[in-house]
Amino acid sequence: MPFMHDHMHSLRRILRYIQDTSHYGLHLYPSSITSLISYTDADWGGCPDTRRSTSGYCVFLGENLLSWSSKRQATLSRSSAEAEYCGVANVVSESCWLRNLLLELHCPIHKATVVYCDNVSAIYLSGNPVQHQRTKHIEMDIHFVHKKARGQVRVLHVPSRYQIADIFTKGLPLILFQDFRDSLSVRQPPTSTGGCDRT
Repeated sequence: MPFMHDHMHSLRRILRYIQDTSHYGLHLYPSSITSLISYTDADWGGCPDTRRSTSGYCVFLGENLLSWSSKRQATLSRSSAEAEYCGVANVVSESCWLRNLLLELHCPIHKATVVYCDNVSAIYLSGNPVQHQRTKHIEMDIHFVHKKARGQVRVLHVPSRYQIADIFTKGLPLILFQDFRDSLSVRQPPTSTGGCDRT
């Protein structure tokens, strides 16, 4: 019975949030297209039923949110570094696809895409593809990211306090959630400054 009560409480909170924010939307602003910047995060074994991790990422073109994802990883991760590295591989793949799309639209990105990750081990693996028993099962991801890191992508550390992708992978304190939501440009529409309609 407590299990059902917890789910009903969570469902009520979700419905109340949707009701209170149904008028929110993604805002886009004029911006010079100079760079792609992405954030990626994963919660290690966060699903209580399957112990699979959830990966999340967001990609910005200039100051505008262009792409985002939050989904359960297909396989079990043996460590937090592995879960985070799978997330890095996902956002690197998405970033490469976006770079090719922008190239076809005659808006090439000349700078390397910056990928922000808060896991030091995953960052180390992206630049140093050392193979050993603990990384053998993610070998393809390691080679893929390392190959792209030779010019198209740079994987850098971001402190957890500024890890915007956390909003896609875990529950957050209200203030941090609102701060990250604003960083994604998801907000209320601007208030109208026009006069009354006199028809």
